[in-house]
Amino acid sequence: MPTRFIAVLLVALVLAGCSSAPHALTLVETKLPVQLLRNEAWYRLPDVMIKADNETTDESLACDDSGALRLWRSSTVALVTNSQAPRVVIAGDDLAASFVAQGWEAARSEEGAAVLTVLTRTTSVAVIEIEAVEKTEAHRASIRITASGPCVQTAGADSDEVRNLERD
Repeated sequence: MPTRFIAVLLVALVLAGCSSAPHALTLVETKLPVQLLRNEAWYRLPDVMIKADNETTDESLACDDSGALRLWRSSTVALVTNSQAPRVVIAGDDLAASFVAQGWEAARSEEGAAVLTVLTRTTSVAVIEIEAVEKTEAHRASIRITASGPCVQTAGADSDEVRNLERD
């Protein structure tokens, strides 16, 4: 529990901007907090629901046509056990509610078998997305958790900064 508290505190301090002096964040300063936020959401899912961690992605994405403005995105997909598949949307809603209880605001939308909740907080530059997908003939029951940082100035997709961050 102390490790989890420290991780959440680190996320809050870095992404909220704890300095009174203006400071432009760098991509490297957003990577770890975004990853920790994704991990925090992952560990809030009930263990009994998770069949496997199907896919985890950490990458920088362009925010503009030149690729110089970039954000860090960290995402993971939890495959849900068959016995828990009927509860996948409830689990996604419960996960979102746990962040709402900490001051995050939720916007929920539904499209087909997927329910997407986008969480924002005025004191954070990060965004959390929770997508719960019901089991259908075309889809396996799953929950995708994505945390994204703000768009920050870089030297571009081919810069040493971006290549080194994506390699680590």
